[in-house]
Amino acid sequence: MESSKLDLICSVDIGGTFTDSVLVASDGTVVEGKALTTYHDKFNSGFFNSIESAGEKLGLSPAELYRNISMISHGSTVATNTVVENNGSRVGLLTTYGFEDTINMMRGLGRVTGEPSENILKVTETVKPKPLVPKELIIGVTERIDSQGEVIVPLNESHVREAARKLLEQNVDAVAISFLWSFKNPEHEQRAKEIIHEMDDSVFVTCGHEVTKTLGEYERTVAAVINAYVGPVTSRYLEEISGSLQTKGVKAPLLIMQCHGGMIPLERSKQLPVQTIGSGPVGGIMGCVKIMKELDIHNLIGTDMGGTSFDIGIIRDGQLLSAEKTVLEKYQYNVPNVEIISIGAGGGSIAWIDPYSKAMRVGPKSAKANPGPACYRMGGTEPTVTDADLLLGYIDPEAVFGFGKGRGLKPSVELAEKAMGNIAEQLGISTIEAALGTVEIVNAKMANLIENEVIGRGFDPRDFAVVAYGGAGPIHAAAYARDLGIQMIIVPGETSSVWSAFGISTSDIRYELEGEVGLLSPFSPESLEKPFLELEKKGAEIVATEVGEDIPVHFSRYAKIRYQWQRHELEIKVPTGKLDEAVLTDLLTEFSRQYEERYGSAALLPEARIEIVSVRCEPMVEVRKFDRKADLHSSKSPSDQARKPSRKVYFSRHRPPVDADIYNGSLLTSGNVVAGPAVIDLQGTSIVVYENQTVTKTDHGDYMIRINSNSEEE
Repeated sequence: MESSKLDLICSVDIGGTFTDSVLVASDGTVVEGKALTTYHDKFNSGFFNSIESAGEKLGLSPAELYRNISMISHGSTVATNTVVENNGSRVGLLTTYGFEDTINMMRGLGRVTGEPSENILKVTETVKPKPLVPKELIIGVTERIDSQGEVIVPLNESHVREAARKLLEQNVDAVAISFLWSFKNPEHEQRAKEIIHEMDDSVFVTCGHEVTKTLGEYERTVAAVINAYVGPVTSRYLEEISGSLQTKGVKAPLLIMQCHGGMIPLERSKQLPVQTIGSGPVGGIMGCVKIMKELDIHNLIGTDMGGTSFDIGIIRDGQLLSAEKTVLEKYQYNVPNVEIISIGAGGGSIAWIDPYSKAMRVGPKSAKANPGPACYRMGGTEPTVTDADLLLGYIDPEAVFGFGKGRGLKPSVELAEKAMGNIAEQLGISTIEAALGTVEIVNAKMANLIENEVIGRGFDPRDFAVVAYGGAGPIHAAAYARDLGIQMIIVPGETSSVWSAFGISTSDIRYELEGEVGLLSPFSPESLEKPFLELEKKGAEIVATEVGEDIPVHFSRYAKIRYQWQRHELEIKVPTGKLDEAVLTDLLTEFSRQYEERYGSAALLPEARIEIVSVRCEPMVEVRKFDRKADLHSSKSPSDQARKPSRKVYFSRHRPPVDADIYNGSLLTSGNVVAGPAVIDLQGTSIVVYENQTVTKTDHGDYMIRINSNSEEE
C-alpha cells in the first residue's frame, strides 16, 4: 500500500493491561495495534507504541504513519484511574452556607452504594470511601437561589473572596463550586468562578451546573468535585498527548471519547474530564451498534473481557440502555452515559484461596500490566485467568501478547504451571484441576452478571445475541453464553481484542444537553416541545463555536418519565420535529409498554398522573468513517493452510482432554465453517469452540458462533 495514497482514521483505547489502537484505511483495511499500558510515564509511550505497532502492519515508518492520519480519537482511562487510585488533585469545595456536609452525608447510603445486594444490611461491615475533599477544605458561602431560579439571598462576594483566599493558602489545585438550584440559575456559580480566577487564574475551577443540570444537590456536588479532582491531571495528560501528536506530524485535531457514546473536541474535554470516565468500554458498545446495523440484529449484549475487568452493555430494540446514575468508588453522580456494568473478572484476575472458607476465589484483584500474569515473564507470581487459559490449551503456547517489533510477549507455560501449582497444592488438587476451577469460577461470575442485569430489566437473555471482545472475551464467551441459553455469539474478527478502540473510531461528535421540566399529565405538546427547542438552539451554537459553522447538525430527543411520586424513571426516545397530540399519545403508550416490560403488569398505575421529569437533547455531527472491507464467500471447508497441528485442550473437569482441531484465524476465509471442539487462534486472542457449536466466518471477517440448544452441559 503506497503511503502517499493512504488516508487513515486512528483510534486509541487505554486499558488496564494493554493500550489498543486501530487504523482504518479509506479502502476498508483495518489493522490493530497493541502495546503494554505504561503507567510509569503516565500512559504516554504505551499510547504511541500501540499506534506504531499498527502502522508496522501497513509497512509504514512512524513518520509516514503520523503524516497520513486524517482523524484521531481517544478513549482515556486517566480520570478513572485517578479516582480509583486516589491520587487526584487537592480540591476545595464552595457550597451554599449550611450545606457543607452534603457530600459527606452521601444521602445516608454511602456505606452500601455500589455494594452487592447481600451487603446492603451489613452496615457495620461496610465503610464509607475516603473523602474526596477534606472537611477543612469545604467552605459555605452566603447565597441562595430557589427552585424557580429566583435569587432569594444575593451572593456575598466578600465571602467568596475570603473562602477562595483560605483555599489558595492551603495549596488547593482545583476548586469545585456547587450551590443549591444552580442548574435553574447559574449566575452565582459563574460569578464565584470569575472571582477565583481573578485571584489565581491557574486554578482549575468547576461549577456544578457545568457538569450536570438535573435535580439532586448531592449528585451534582459529587459530579463537580470529581471533575475538579481529576481535572488538572487529565488536562495535562491530554495536552501532552495532543502536543506529541502535533510534534510527530499529525495535523488532525484530537477528539476525546465520552461516556455518553459520542466524541467531543479536546478543549471541552479538558474542562469536563468526568465525562471521560468509562469511555473506553463505551467505545466497545458503539462498535456493537455498527454490528447491529450490519447484521440487522436489534438485541445485543456487548461483553468485554479485558485484562482487569468484565464489562457489559445492552442494546434493546436497537437502543442503547443509558444509566440513571453513575457510581464510582461509592460516590454517586448524574452525568448522561451509556450504561456499562463491570466486575473484576479479566484475564489478569488473580485466583486465590479464601482464608475463612478455604475455597477458591477469582478476582477482583488483578495482576494488571505490571507485573501481569505469571506467564508474561515480567515478575508476576500469582495465578491468573490467563495462566489458566494457557495451561488448558485455549491459548497457543507460541502466541505473542502485544503487536509490533520488540513489543510482544511470548507466554511461558512453565511459569504458568508454577503459579497455578501453588494454589493447587493448597487445595490438594492437580494444576490442571486448579486451572479448570479458575476458568469455571470466572465464567460463572460473568454469566451471573449478565443474568442479573438482563433479567433484572425484565428481558430474557435468550432473546439476545452476545458480542464477545477484549483480549479474553472470545476465549470464554462460548461458555458463559451457553450457560444462559444464548444461541448466537459474534466475535469481531481480528479486531476483537481491540474492539473498544475500533468502536471509538465509529463514533460521531456528540454533545449531551439536558434540563429539568417537571411536566404533569395532562400537558400540551407545546409545553414539551419548548424545552427541546431551547436545547437544540443551544446545541447548534456550541457546534458552530467548537466544530465549525455551517456544519449539518442532527438532533435526538429523550424524555425521562415516571409515575408521579415514584422515584425511578424510564428514558423514552421522543421524535424530532413538530410535536402534536398523536406524538404525545404514542410517547406515553411507549412509556407504559416499557414500564410493564421492566416491572410487570401488576406495577402499572393507570390512575396515576404521569410526570416528565427532565428532557435530554443530543446534537450530533457525523465524522468521516470508512466501512470495513468485505470479502466474497469462499468454500465452506477451511483450507489446509488454515489448519494447525492439534493440541491438547481441556473443555471440562468431567471429561479427559481432547486433541482439538486448531485453526489459524488469519487464514480462514469468508464462508468457512469450523465445528467444535476446536480452537481458532487469532492475534491477540483465540476463540474456544465447544462440542455442538459451529463457527462461520462472515464477509466482514467476524466469527459467528451458533450454539445448539440441545447441546449437553459441560
